Amino acid sequence: MKKRVFSPRKTAYALALAGISAALALLFVWLGVVVRYVTVAMFAAAGVAVMAPVTKRYYASAVFAYIVSAGLGFLVGDVTTVVGYAIYFGPMALISAVMWERGVKWFVSYPVKILFINAALAALYYGLQAIEVLAPDVAAYFDYWAIAILGTVALLLIDLLMNYVYRTMSKLLARVIRDKHSSEVTAEEIAREDAEDTNPFDEL
Repeated sequence: MKKRVFSPRKTAYALALAGISAALALLFVWLGVVVRYVTVAMFAAAGVAVMAPVTKRYYASAVFAYIVSAGLGFLVGDVTTVVGYAIYFGPMALISAVMWERGVKWFVSYPVKILFINAALAALYYGLQAIEVLAPDVAAYFDYWAIAILGTVALLLIDLLMNYVYRTMSKLLARVIRDKHSSEVTAEEIAREDAEDTNPFDEL
């Protein structure tokens, strides 16, 4: 395993990427609050934004972007709505990105994701009543067990789409951010990424 080289240039990249990711995530969270009909889509986009630093293995930057966007989100939006991003979309984005980068197999990653999805749904439904805000029609006509089943399927599909976007973004950033002193971006890594199938269902 190659030793990672830390340099001022790499630190600058990490800080810049953290700031950009936090700003974009906050923007999407705010849009999700303002335009209620696309709340879930905007929160998913915010999740993708905080995934960006993970493409360069800047895990601390990704966590920072999530904390900042979630914290400021509560200041600019309705708490009951923003909690959907803070409890589920932000953390799930980080979990998915890290597991992908670490090469976690689908038969491990999907049970973990299903457990997390159901824990988040239970918290949003019973503890915070946020489901009534995020999906009022669903909350009005379905019992929790049905919401759990439908929500698990829907959120797993959204996760597949987010992973596809993440992998595409990873390849793009591998070309945009090239630090010759970093072990993170190498010709071998770029060649490996080019050889991968971009089909979001291939991990199944």
